[in-house]
Amino acid sequence: MRVRTTIWLIAVACSLSGATAAQDAPAGDAARGKALVESSGCFDCHRVEDRGSRLGPNLSSIGSRRTATRLRDALVDPDAEVIADNRYVRIVTKDGTSVTGKLLNQDAVSVQLMNPKEELKTYLRANPREFTILDKGLMPSVQGKLSDQQVADIVSYLSALKGS
Repeated sequence: MRVRTTIWLIAVACSLSGATAAQDAPAGDAARGKALVESSGCFDCHRVEDRGSRLGPNLSSIGSRRTATRLRDALVDPDAEVIADNRYVRIVTKDGTSVTGKLLNQDAVSVQLMNPKEELKTYLRANPREFTILDKGLMPSVQGKLSDQQVADIVSYLSALKGS
């Protein structure tokens, strides 16, 4: 009875720590992951080396800064951790135009952002009707859009990106 209880406690502890989930995750293929990143619109926001947009985080060395688990989490639940450097803002001008972009700088007088066309825009704080720092990022979740194998492939590719 005591052995059975101990085994049950170990099984519960492993499932709470995620150990069994990590063991059940499929092995990723970096080449397939690279192809997915290239074909899935990731470069519309992200950059790897000299390819892609500067709007989102540069992924050229993401494998040296994030563990595979954190990379997977960022793909599945990107809003769980949005780093301050990756915050976006929404400005509504007096004429009602809404502009969303990556916050680059702000001070008492102005707000500077990069719009989706990678243009630097400056708005005086006195002019906008509304200024909001967005709590959530603009990256969509891959949950339900990609299979577990595809996510593992992308994580394998991103983990290999160590920079130059």
